[in-house]
Formats: sequence, structure tokens, C-alpha cells
Amino acid sequence: MSEKKTEKQHKKVEKSGQSDVQRRFKQHPFIFIGTVLVLIIVIIAFVLVPAIVPGEGIASSQLNFGSWNNKPIIYSSGGVFARAREEYSNRVRDQYSNTNMSYQFEYQIWRRAFEDTVLFTAILDIMGKSGYTPSKDFVDERVASLPQFQENGRFSGIKYKKLDAASRIKLWQDVANDTLIGRYYDDLAIKTPDAEADFFGKMALPQRKFKLAVFPYASYPDEEAAAYANRNPDMFKTVYLSRITVSGGEREAQSILEKIRLNEVTFEDTARTQSEDDYADLGGDTGARMAYELSLDIPDEEQRKSVINLAEGETSSVIKLPSSWVIFRANEASRPADLQDIATLNKIRLFLMDNERGVIENWLITRAENFAQQARGIGFETVVADYNINSYDFGELPLNYGDSPLFTTVNSFQVYSLSGVSTDENFWRTAFSTPVGEPSRPIVLGGNSDSIVVLYPDEEI
Repeated sequence: MSEKKTEKQHKKVEKSGQSDVQRRFKQHPFIFIGTVLVLIIVIIAFVLVPAIVPGEGIASSQLNFGSWNNKPIIYSSGGVFARAREEYSNRVRDQYSNTNMSYQFEYQIWRRAFEDTVLFTAILDIMGKSGYTPSKDFVDERVASLPQFQENGRFSGIKYKKLDAASRIKLWQDVANDTLIGRYYDDLAIKTPDAEADFFGKMALPQRKFKLAVFPYASYPDEEAAAYANRNPDMFKTVYLSRITVSGGEREAQSILEKIRLNEVTFEDTARTQSEDDYADLGGDTGARMAYELSLDIPDEEQRKSVINLAEGETSSVIKLPSSWVIFRANEASRPADLQDIATLNKIRLFLMDNERGVIENWLITRAENFAQQARGIGFETVVADYNINSYDFGELPLNYGDSPLFTTVNSFQVYSLSGVSTDENFWRTAFSTPVGEPSRPIVLGGNSDSIVVLYPDEEI
């Protein structure tokens, strides 16, 4: 089964390779023909010649593929090119479990090995021009640490001396070259061109210092919450209800309601024995709630109004819900919201935050606009004191959108109200477009902040 799957996979890859060949030929016919000619030369040098002349195989053949800055790119036994070709060839064989690779595979293997060799030669050329050479002692230590010369965790001179002189010299040179390559990539990672350094430096300019006035949503006053409730009295009536939930069918629910109205059974006993909701153990008692909280229990507005307006002790008709039928009873008649009660006002404010956030936002924006207008006339700090609001100083801060660790971040100043602004385009645009010495227009901040802020750019560096 696995052999069939491998063969199928190989055919799929080979078919893909054929279509890729056709595409390459159509796009660049002359380059394609040149590549094929190179491949033919390779085949002649490493396949046909060894077959005709015994002993003239890969082990003894050399082929010049060109040069880099007058440094030849040569394929020779044990060389960089040969090692790269062998590594890529083994990878392909391991992946497809088939040693009979198509010419397209061979072409890709030779091409990648050639490119690696060119890169290797170029880096050695660059390092040679730089004047850097690893010390003899350093290379000796690297050679001595190679695993093939270790015995019981220590360097074995006996194993090392088993190599002939030519192999030792070649190994030493290979290690020296690998050291040069490694140093090149290390330098590449840490060296910053002057132009790039200048570019990053300019990204941190200008920097500004700010004062900040905060108008949190939680500061929405009780009198405004009470005024909203007075404009919408039906939404905030207090209702005290019990309920019975039946899923067996409308006929069953109607039968239960009729028995309750005829006083054949009590509402509480029926709830405990026949209701199918979380209030059954409480005899159906749902507690006191505000009228707007019934919107999930009774989606239909007319039915909801009829339940809210039930007289004390009165039961509702059977109300159809998506998967059940419900009977409500008013334990008390609904009553207007007590707007002197702090808990009631907090519930009204919570309703506004969840459902009418714009009401609070508009009020705060108007207040912040008035603040900014006055600050232009008599000074930022004076108006902060008059308004009795929180203010903060922060900066020096660059325009660091996204909190790049390369520069000072807005979060580093630990101003809670600004905890979510690192990717707020409106905040950054306002912060760096507002003239120094003038208050900004109000900025609406969401997330954990839930506030309106006014910025005052105090200084630009």
C-alpha cells in the first residue's frame, strides 16, 4: 500500500515538474535552452565519461561552472559544490524514496548546489577583502572539538593522526572557511548601515510632552441617569413576578392556568411540581427586577407590557416562547423606579452603558468640549481644578504607533486611561497634529479605559 502511495506521489511531483518545464520554456526560451545545455555537459562529464573511461568518475572529475570576481566555481570531489550537491540529492531521495530521479530533479539539485557555492565563494571573497582571518589557534581549537576526533569526551590525537596530511590540510581549511562564513552572518545580523540608523533615529522624532484630562464614563452623574429614567419611566418600573414554564405543549399550559385561576391548585405548588426552569424550587419566584430586564424573557413588546401592568396577584395568559409556554403572576403591582436609591441609579447607569452608550458619550463629549474651550482662555491646569477631574503628565513620547520596543511606548508611562491606545489611530493623529500649547478636541477611548480625554501638548522636542 505504501509503495503504491509513494509511486503515486512521485508521479504527481513528476507531472508537476513537467508542467513547470513547459512554463519556463515559454517564459524564457533562451535561458531554458542554456540551462539544458549545462545539464547535458554535467551528464557527459559525470555519467558518460566514467562509463567510457574507467576511473574518470565523480571522484576524479572537475568541471568549471564559471567564476565570481575571478574566483572559479569548480565542482571537484569533496569540494563545497560536491558536498552541496550530495546533500540536496540525499534530501530528494529521502523525501520520495526513489533513486531513479527525473532530469527535472537533477536540474534542481545541481542548480541549488551551484547557487550555494556561488554564495559561499562570494562571502569568502568579501571576508578576504575585509582583512579578517581567524587565528591559527582558534581554528585548531575548532578542529580539535570535531566529534570524529573525540574519545571519552576528549580530543584523541590518535584518531586525528589517522588522517593523511592532505586530508588534514583540507579539513583545517574547511573549518577556517566555515569560521569566516559564520563571522560574516554574525556581522550581518548586528551591523546597521548608517542610512538605516539615521532612518530609525528620525522615526523617534518629534517627541512631545503632554498633559491629560480624563472624563471617565463612570463620572456620568446620578442626576443625568435619573433624568433619563424620567424620560423613559416604563423601562425602569420595578416588577416582582413569579413564573411557571411548561415545555409539554400549549394545551398543558392552558390546563395548568385554568386550575390556578379556579384555585384548585396554588401557583407556588404548581411551580415546584410542574415548572421546568431555574425558579421551580423557589415556587416560581423570580425576584424584583426592572421592566427592561424582561426583554429576554418576553421578546414580544405587547405581551411584555401586559405582564408589567398586571395587578397584584393577577396571572398572565399563556405566553408562547421559542421552546416553551410561560405563565406569569404579579406578586406585587409594578411601581415607579426609586430614583433616590443608589442601587437603582447604578442599574440605570449599567443599562445605559450596555444599551445606550451614546447617551453617556454625548454628555461627556459636551463636557470635554466646554473644558477645552475654557482651557484655551484661562489655562489647562486652572480648568482642571475647576472641573475637579483627574489629570496626568506624561512624555517625552514619539509617535510610536503599535508600541515598537525600539522607542518609548505610551504604556511605559503607566497612565491607566491610555492603556489601550497603542493602536488607536485617532489618538496618535490628534496627539501629534494638535498645536503645542493648545488643548485637543475630545478623544473617545474604548476598551478598558471607557473615557473621553483631552490632550494638551505641553512641549515638543
